[in-house]
Amino acid sequence: MKVFLGLLVCFLFSVVSYSQEIGEEVRNDTTFKVHVVEQGNTLYGLKQKYGTTIDAIITANPGVENGIQVGQKLYIPIAFNNSSKLTSKKHIVEQSETLFGISRKYDVTVDALIKANPGVEEGLQIGQELIIPAKENNKINQNPVDAEGIKEKDSVTINYEVEFDDSIVKYTVQRKETLYSISRRFMVSVEELSKVNEIKNNKIKPGQELIIPLKKERIERVEVRNIPRKDTLKDSLLFKELKIKEKYKVVMLLPFKIESNGKVLSGMLDESTRLNNVTDIALDFLMGAQMALDSLKKMGLTAEVVVYDTKGDEKVVVGLIEDGSMANADLIIGPFFPDLVDVVSEWCKNNKVELIVPTSVPTKVLMDNPYVTTIVPSDLTLISAMANYMAQNHADDKIFIMKGSSQSDQSRVELFKKAFKASLPEEFKSKELIVITSLGSSSGRDMARKVDLDTANFFVCLSDEVKNVMEFVNTLNAAKNYSSGMKKADITLVGTKEWLDMNSLNNYYKNRFNFHFANSSYLNFSDSTIIEFIKEYRALYKADPSKYAVHGFDVVLSQGARVLLKKERNNGLMNNFLVRHIGENHGKENNGAFICKQSEFEIELLHINKKELYFGIDQNRNN
Repeated sequence: MKVFLGLLVCFLFSVVSYSQEIGEEVRNDTTFKVHVVEQGNTLYGLKQKYGTTIDAIITANPGVENGIQVGQKLYIPIAFNNSSKLTSKKHIVEQSETLFGISRKYDVTVDALIKANPGVEEGLQIGQELIIPAKENNKINQNPVDAEGIKEKDSVTINYEVEFDDSIVKYTVQRKETLYSISRRFMVSVEELSKVNEIKNNKIKPGQELIIPLKKERIERVEVRNIPRKDTLKDSLLFKELKIKEKYKVVMLLPFKIESNGKVLSGMLDESTRLNNVTDIALDFLMGAQMALDSLKKMGLTAEVVVYDTKGDEKVVVGLIEDGSMANADLIIGPFFPDLVDVVSEWCKNNKVELIVPTSVPTKVLMDNPYVTTIVPSDLTLISAMANYMAQNHADDKIFIMKGSSQSDQSRVELFKKAFKASLPEEFKSKELIVITSLGSSSGRDMARKVDLDTANFFVCLSDEVKNVMEFVNTLNAAKNYSSGMKKADITLVGTKEWLDMNSLNNYYKNRFNFHFANSSYLNFSDSTIIEFIKEYRALYKADPSKYAVHGFDVVLSQGARVLLKKERNNGLMNNFLVRHIGENHGKENNGAFICKQSEFEIELLHINKKELYFGIDQNRNN
């Protein structure tokens, strides 16, 4: 089915040209909207526009299943389009609707719908009445994780059990919390918490009730002053904010490489037929993007969306620029490849058009170009995110970082140290907490001597070179086996996301040392919102979504809302968006990194970064 869908790409090159309705007509006691087909219309697009079904359109217009023509008059039954008659508090389930679709329609979360309508997670029935909870009570949270990275199953926010009693707080410990994280939340020292609650060795457990002594504070009326602008971009060099328009033009540049799928185009298909890998990724991205465009339309966006096949060829992109295909664009999404991004970003800078790059590209593309936004956090940003997490959560543990053997690795070590220092809680800032070390003997003897058996030990290696990584891991494993005492030691391995793809690095080691890493995305297939997305995707495309389809949905919905509708949609299905300028007169990069660990052969989410991570521009940013 996916291969068959590849044949539909050519019909999507003018994807959304929201279309022409010329009135209503009654036929056989049924009221129809009369629609004249325009360039770019599809049955799927008409289904979405009028809130009906494709089967209903085909029934009313026999023959359209074989294709529609520009100028053709279609009759669209409106019996299905009852959503406009609903109150803001209730919704009547219609044919083919899903929880995910309804959540997007009302801008609430799936979890909120389930909470307001117990039992709907088991399935919806046509005609069923749903309660739509008030919007202000449905704050979107991309993952069930609070600000401290505490994971709660089947919940979006954590309702802490806190009672206030004069100068103390009674607090119930949540799963995976530490005394240190609680001390930071309530601004009380670990020592004081331990003393008041008679805690030994800083050990606490979920469900335990703690007494939190509050600080006495002096509260006064203060003068309200204007907060200075955090963004230091000079006004003369800032690009102008895009003005609100009645209709926008969005250009998507994707590498479909249609001509590289000869067997598919010939129609001679069999079970072994596959799309070109790049074609497959681009098509998945577009299918997810189409769902996002439908959501943006419901949020009020009117746009002409034009999709071009770059073929992954710089000459094609130059041709699109020269023939005026991108003229009057308000937003460009793509292209995928760094050399093509260089060409398009220069054009965007000269024409003051915002560019959203959805793939990983060198951060040098952001230098001196405030019109470019990169969505995938760079390796340097991920290193900063891990350093931030370590400083905020493990400052009182032992942290060792391996010396870099190359100039690149040494630069990473320096960046980690700098970000770690800048992120430390005030009480730790005067201390040198990171120990720079080398491997020592391959027997693990030297490394074993560094380990503190009474606390947690984190060994950080920032190299992506397979040889260096394997030497480090093998030595750490030897240290762990060096003595009976070492086998009980608490040792955690911290590396980079690239280690996940190193075939030489056995999963046994990553599990043994609870491998920690920062990643640009996190996809949890057991999350209720993801499950509903998959259901709707299957209903639309008769296929399962890949991570590229989910990425396409997240990028287009979030950045389309931010740039065109001036609305924040920062919590995606697999991405978190924290778009920030990397420095004066430069472009923007997404700082929304995920801190993960591997445990029991599963990837577990520990924390989502929601803080700006840059600590100044240096030569690293030119890499």
